[in-house]
Amino acid sequence: MWEALDAVDWRALGTVGPDHPATDVPKVLRRIARADSTTRPEAVERACGDLQDLVLGSTEVGTAALPFVVDLALDPETVPRPYLVGLLTSLAGDGEGVDSGRAAVWWQQWPRIRRLLDDGDPEVRRETLLMISDRTEPLLERWHVETDPSVQVALLVALGRAAADEDLTESTHAEVRAVLDGLLHDENPVLRVAAVVASSPLDPQAVPRAVPELLEILTDPVVAPRFGEVWYALECEYPYDRNDVAEWVGGLLEPDLTAATAFVAALAEAGSRMDDAGLRRCAVDQAWRLLSARPSVASAVLPLAAGLLADPDDDVRYKAAHLLAVLGREAAPHADRLAGLLDDTGESRFFDGTVGDHARWALTRIGDPRALPDLVERLVAPYRDMQGRGYVPSDPRQPDVADVLRPLRAHARVLLPAVREALQDEVSRAGWLVQDLRDVLHAWGENPLLPGEPTPYRQPWEPPLPEPAEAAARVLTYAADGQWHGMFTTALDALTHHGHLTPPVREALTALKAADRRLSEYGDYRAVLQDEEIRARIDRLLVLP
Repeated sequence: MWEALDAVDWRALGTVGPDHPATDVPKVLRRIARADSTTRPEAVERACGDLQDLVLGSTEVGTAALPFVVDLALDPETVPRPYLVGLLTSLAGDGEGVDSGRAAVWWQQWPRIRRLLDDGDPEVRRETLLMISDRTEPLLERWHVETDPSVQVALLVALGRAAADEDLTESTHAEVRAVLDGLLHDENPVLRVAAVVASSPLDPQAVPRAVPELLEILTDPVVAPRFGEVWYALECEYPYDRNDVAEWVGGLLEPDLTAATAFVAALAEAGSRMDDAGLRRCAVDQAWRLLSARPSVASAVLPLAAGLLADPDDDVRYKAAHLLAVLGREAAPHADRLAGLLDDTGESRFFDGTVGDHARWALTRIGDPRALPDLVERLVAPYRDMQGRGYVPSDPRQPDVADVLRPLRAHARVLLPAVREALQDEVSRAGWLVQDLRDVLHAWGENPLLPGEPTPYRQPWEPPLPEPAEAAARVLTYAADGQWHGMFTTALDALTHHGHLTPPVREALTALKAADRRLSEYGDYRAVLQDEEIRARIDRLLVLP
């Protein structure tokens, strides 16, 4: 290998960006080859990163380096072999837009590369499966010789997807079905679950039909640890634990909302009966995902969330209170229980705020005045200690200050002193909330400026209303394709201003109102709030002539 490596004229291949001359390739390959059990992991990781930058940043460099990457991947003494196999997969590409020269070299190397499918390291075998993950017959061939459960699970899921995507012969399709159906009675319960999941692309009823058995396995405390040992997906470096698999199953049930909500309720019930906080967390997370996407599940989520308000696990109580806050006035029967949580300092493992903060927000959504004392102080407190807040747009997170206060105009008299005091503090320290608090005051019909403040108030920007024909076209487009259009709400306002609906627009709006999906661009609590606002707009439009 080293003689062949030195025989390549790497200098002639130029550079890969300003900091990576092609002459670095042999140096990096030698660094990787020299690594052993005493080498610091960060040094190996850095060398692998440098190699990736070099071989993926230039077609010519990648093509020249490919045989040597194969050499290292095949050497059982090489430390980062799974990483190198993944790099080979990247060099193969997806068949589209791959340089023909590199493709030719890759296929020349394929007889050597395919030996990795029989490698003694299960992790290497899993990585290599990615190279054939879209081809049913090679996956079937591997199934008949694979014995390691951590590879079998990943292989099965890939097999189901590939068989659903390919136009198979009748005999090959029958062979796939025989493999999957035969595993439904396997003595290994994890493989039984994997067989059901793998069958779902071929049979949409496979998961709903197997729910009783899936629940029995997923709630078995003896089986639970085994998922985290063997449930790998080809795209993931780390295994899925029992809760991850339960969420996977719940996601496959979502097209059948009755089955999905029953599954979530069963997880919560089993978690309470068995004192398994992990199952209860899993249930409340799935309930949140369903509610943020489908309005019709509110009636099923309400009792589940209410039943978890007294849960001993802080994370479960936090998310249960969040669910009730998102449900708004539907949660009114549970207002007393929410009021009893106002001083609950329990926190989520990952999200800011406390159980009490979400209970307080839930009471504001219900319209309960018990939420008002200290409301403003609690809302602005997180911004005192840090420069803004970080979150993922699908988190069950604390709401933004303006989203809580703007709807509370009826309570403005009580809240005004605290809002003005908070604004004064934010202005004095150039805080993050200055504009939000001004917008709240403006929404309440109050002066958004402080006494003696000369700066003109900058109202939130609103796009100009489109002409009626353009507004109608936007509504019809959104109703037809279901893809969010940023100017949709403006189009609704324009139609309201115009004061007249054409029959096609009325029909489209009626269909949108009946749609069981969130009419929103968001993925967190704002999906529900914006959906409520849009549906209210549609209701106002449908009474027009």
